[in-house]
Amino acid sequence: MKKIFVKKSIKNLTVCAGIMAMLMGTAPAYAYTRLNEDQMIHQELIADMENAPKISAGAAIVIDGDSSDVLYEKNADSKMYPASMTKIMTCIIAIEKCDPTSIVTISDYAADVECTRVYAGNKIRVHDLIRQMMLISDNGAATAIGEYIAGSEEAFADMMNEKAKEIGMEHTHFVNMNGMPNENHYSTARDMAILSRYCMQNEKFRKIVGTKNFDAEYVQPSGRKQSCWNTNELLYDYSGTVGIKTGYTNAAGACLASAVDRNGHELIAIVMHSADDDSRFSESKQLFDYAFRKY
Repeated sequence: MKKIFVKKSIKNLTVCAGIMAMLMGTAPAYAYTRLNEDQMIHQELIADMENAPKISAGAAIVIDGDSSDVLYEKNADSKMYPASMTKIMTCIIAIEKCDPTSIVTISDYAADVECTRVYAGNKIRVHDLIRQMMLISDNGAATAIGEYIAGSEEAFADMMNEKAKEIGMEHTHFVNMNGMPNENHYSTARDMAILSRYCMQNEKFRKIVGTKNFDAEYVQPSGRKQSCWNTNELLYDYSGTVGIKTGYTNAAGACLASAVDRNGHELIAIVMHSADDDSRFSESKQLFDYAFRKY
């Protein structure tokens, strides 16, 4: 089989679907005629699709962090629960809207959220609360941030959806700050890649998601520290990893948004609905290994 590779914009859906269908023998040759003029086909660079990893994740995508070209995709437009990858959006809004030295008082509602280490009445600076949210995926921390910025979960979700629309996430809808399951809270691998790429262009965001460990210090009670070790295992054992966020619920399965930089070339991968923790990390590594061979 002649080796073929298709490079396309992250928002372009026709090219990859058509090429993959042709390679699998499920589409007629005239599918090529449906390509838009701005879509680039580089025959000499294209990897044989048979060499792409066979992954178990329900959906996945790999994009070039600079150009947004899609290097791999599987069910990239299927709507799925994003779990705690939701916190990527919460984080970037907090970075863009908040003074990091501002003090947040934890509400009863935030302290009552499942899977949290925040306590009602505690006070903590935004700088530390963001890191507690992102490194250990603290749901209550995410809720407290949203409440601090917008006054309520509903109002903050409106901000999230407006931001999603602004940056081109066309198949996403948020109803909470932390990613707890709700039938009206969903995204796609492609949209999460769009979000991740946008966020990774922010140096403050990059620093947070690339941090391996951090002690979140509380203003009240004085002296309280929350040890935070990043749940993204790729930061510890996969060369070049620079971020970004894990996610897991029973409904969503295991999810991972990750970014790897090699020699100044950055790729972003999303896997959704993986069977378990191990597979989301191992399959992301396989996708990066595959995609970096194209350069």
